[in-house]
Amino acid sequence: MSEPVTQSQLAEVLETMKAMQSQVAELTLEVKVGHAEIREKFNTIDQKFQTLEAKFEEKLNSMEEKFDEKFNTINEKLNTIEAKIEAVRLEVQTNREQLVDLGKRQGSTGNRLWALLGALFLMVPGLLAKITLFDRGY
Repeated sequence: MSEPVTQSQLAEVLETMKAMQSQVAELTLEVKVGHAEIREKFNTIDQKFQTLEAKFEEKLNSMEEKFDEKFNTINEKLNTIEAKIEAVRLEVQTNREQLVDLGKRQGSTGNRLWALLGALFLMVPGLLAKITLFDRGY
């Protein structure tokens, strides 16, 4: 069943093994080179990604600052408008109070005017009666 191996067959197997070992060494070298290229490409992509991320963060921070400035400006304008509305409301309230006061004054002034007219109305006939009836010719 098993045949004896000859010297030439062993030399042939040895040569085949050396060729295979050489091929394995070449393949190992190719794998290492490929691995180094992949690592270099990965590092390049990672650096580009980090650069893009930094630019994105810078842009985002810039936009946040602009948004905050706009928001603060709008908030200040809103506060100014609210203050003006409050001032107008107070002025309207003051004007209403003055109108009520003027209405009361006008009512009392009207009463005084009617009292004056009534006194004049009574005084004129009294004066005419005195002149006509009691005039002694001084």
